[in-house]
Amino acid sequence: MKTNLRYDIADERLSYKGARQEFSFSRDKTIEFNHRHMASLSNYDIALDACSIITLCDRISHNSNLGALRNRQVRQSVILSAGLSAIAVGLHGRGSVNDIPKDHITKELTNNLKRANDRTSAQVMAEVLQTTAETLPVGEEVLIESAITEGVRVKPGKEAGGNPTIAVGAVFGKARHRAQYGLSMPRNVTQLSMGNDVIDGTTKSIKGLHSSLTALFITEANVKRHLPDIYVQRWMAGARFEKFNPREVNLGESAEILAGAYRFKGVDKLSAFFLDRSRHYPAMDELNKMGVATPFDKDGDLMPAVVLGLDGLAFPDERGLWSMIGEIGGSAEWAVGVLPLVWRGGEAIGMLTSQSSLTRKDLSPEELWKERFHFTEDEFMQIQDARFERKPYFTIDDIIDDPFAGGVSAFGAITDNYLMPIMEGVKADAKKNRISVSVLVVNSLGMVECWQLRFKCNQSLQKTIDLMVSPKEALEDLSGAALDKAIGKMLEDERLSRRFWIFFTNEYYPAIIPVRDKMVLLHKAVETLIERGALNEKDREIIAASERLATDWFIN
Repeated sequence: MKTNLRYDIADERLSYKGARQEFSFSRDKTIEFNHRHMASLSNYDIALDACSIITLCDRISHNSNLGALRNRQVRQSVILSAGLSAIAVGLHGRGSVNDIPKDHITKELTNNLKRANDRTSAQVMAEVLQTTAETLPVGEEVLIESAITEGVRVKPGKEAGGNPTIAVGAVFGKARHRAQYGLSMPRNVTQLSMGNDVIDGTTKSIKGLHSSLTALFITEANVKRHLPDIYVQRWMAGARFEKFNPREVNLGESAEILAGAYRFKGVDKLSAFFLDRSRHYPAMDELNKMGVATPFDKDGDLMPAVVLGLDGLAFPDERGLWSMIGEIGGSAEWAVGVLPLVWRGGEAIGMLTSQSSLTRKDLSPEELWKERFHFTEDEFMQIQDARFERKPYFTIDDIIDDPFAGGVSAFGAITDNYLMPIMEGVKADAKKNRISVSVLVVNSLGMVECWQLRFKCNQSLQKTIDLMVSPKEALEDLSGAALDKAIGKMLEDERLSRRFWIFFTNEYYPAIIPVRDKMVLLHKAVETLIERGALNEKDREIIAASERLATDWFIN
């Protein structure tokens, strides 16, 4: 269906004409920042050179406070984690597929490049959090548990699943606190929960296309229910609306509810974002007939959720980016995008759908849309395990016990972001040894800021890149005694040993059961992952060598 109500956001660009209060760090503020984050920055031999904070929304929500995130070091470490992981991918992996002749590009190669970027981002994101947590002074200590993540699920015919990520169960903190995890924690240690998508728009990251970013949140709230890592249909707006059961409401009725949240006179003022997927075409057709615009993007539906309804953000036709109505994407992206949306005063409903049906190649768009609730037995088991069998639709309150507990979310721009135009992608100047990145920050008070950070490399840009890359890259071409020697050398160095631990747990989590500060390795799971293509023979060698050389890591 051709209509001027359906357009690619790359062609019909959003502009931002809203509030912009800019504050630049003084020399003293810059020195203070570098001192506060010295341990994290020294990992990559960099220092902050300049920082500007652009406040886009300073309305304070009375539903929340910053809680434990009043601690400036912890709060800023989330921003640093998003920014430095974006820098790592921006310097090492962005546009990687563009360097390969087109006739050599295969699905397997593309997936390997995507996994490599996920691996790079996850490594640096985790390192910043761990370094911060283990260097906090007594009385200000935290233990951060990863509770929501993306990349786990198999996408039949597309991806084998088990992509490198900061997996559910990963814990960051001082060694004695990690060892005590699961038991009563000292009263001076605050337990925090984390959600992440190490790269939203991974395909864009390897092609160097717009709006690829890193994403995470940290909250003082507990994650009381884990979302199954399957597709979620979503209804979202940047304003509060009365909750409804999507099973009892059709697209037109849900559009009226969301338009009412903004006090629009009719749905023809509304826009609804979609990923450009054939499964969405029937819904887009129906909404277009009602006058609802359906802007779309090729990849990445997390950032649209974060900025829905933001004042001053508009398409050329003067419509804002208002909603999602029935769009279907990943569950982790739903949660990581919804929490900051709710902090800003928005609302969201999700409903579990069948990714097995939605990734079939033999169905028409209409059939895909109709089959979205045709669950496999395995999906039914995941739904039941997560206790969603009696309530297939949910809000953030079903996932997090107190959404308005103290928290902060951060989104680092790997490439220029078309959904938030003032976010520029990672830029590097090898002659001046400078690197810059933009990070969008939303906190539990509802404030929205864009941090524009510039770092200087103490030695060279290449040195910083070398310090950011995953340990796996030094091992992939080794085998036998050479592989053992390289891993052994890493384990002898405190910093390299920590980096290798983070790589190992980010990479092999589908075959790991974490038990406090140790792990149980599931060898049959490793073989299954190799069979389905998520891991390979080199991974088997790395795992075996690690078991021989780091016996204190493993229970078995």
